[in-house]
Amino acid sequence: MSDLQNARARLFERSCKLHKTLRVELGETASPGYRERCALEDPERKPLSEEYWKQLFPEYAAFAEAVRQELAAKPAFDRGRPVTSDDLWLWGGPTPEWGGSLLPDTLLRTAKYFNAVNGVYVYGPTSREMISRHGGMKKLLAMVTTTCRAPGQQPESDVECAEKLSRLSLEFPCVAGGMMDDMTAASDAVTPEKIRQVSSVSAALKKHNPALELFGVVYRHELGKKDYSGILPYIDGVNLWHWYQEELLDLEENVSLCRTIFPGKKILMGLFLHDYGTSDAGTLPELLLYQLQGARSLLARGEISGLVILGDREILKWPEQAAAVKGFLEAR
Repeated sequence: MSDLQNARARLFERSCKLHKTLRVELGETASPGYRERCALEDPERKPLSEEYWKQLFPEYAAFAEAVRQELAAKPAFDRGRPVTSDDLWLWGGPTPEWGGSLLPDTLLRTAKYFNAVNGVYVYGPTSREMISRHGGMKKLLAMVTTTCRAPGQQPESDVECAEKLSRLSLEFPCVAGGMMDDMTAASDAVTPEKIRQVSSVSAALKKHNPALELFGVVYRHELGKKDYSGILPYIDGVNLWHWYQEELLDLEENVSLCRTIFPGKKILMGLFLHDYGTSDAGTLPELLLYQLQGARSLLARGEISGLVILGDREILKWPEQAAAVKGFLEAR
């Protein structure tokens, strides 16, 4: 195995052991000082494990060095063009999970931090009150399915939720469409039941406003393993995420594969400040900057339509990562 593969294996093994010994749930880790940061900014957030990161650090440091060696051998991206505020989307909404915030305007706060004008509103209810609260955003995609929804926040069926958003879009012009989180992540295949679900949600979303677009979350590790042809007629775009941070080393190839699997569909590329798949800790800042450099090139070539930062709950968890992304975007 390569140095990176070895370091990755050791890091992942250490992460699994720490989750058991420290009894830490996925996504509930943070860098030291998290409690103090929350006390100042968002005191209602539940505590996260800072000890996890301290004990993981030796293996993470070795992994980081192996990634840096890989990055050093990579050719530079074309300069492309700046990631403007119009290109930028912020993913967020009130949730008690994963170190999330219960503040109803948590997405708006994060959008200001990154100077984004577009939002992907998730987790909370799809209601007139909440859509109105986000009505000042330029474009808004809102959650239309129960998958990953905060407990008790979607009392209706997915179809009813999508049709409600369709009606609300006539009142709030910022609503650009709906988002299906983890669209096919729960299954090893795109089942007939899933195809029927996507079809019915799409029809409900467009019932009162045919201009609305339906997006679904897909992960790099799903591509090439599932047959998405059955849902292609019913979606307008995908939100592509890299669950394992080292996958970002093949960013251009991953986007090219996504474009092949979803021909003619818009691609919003997701950016995780928190690496859920490999370390359950902050994403290596060098990889975030590499992804941002790639985003400039991909935007200039029209291969992606925008960049989505999952950021509303992560800024306080991983301030170094958040600051690296913010600094890059401000420097243009």
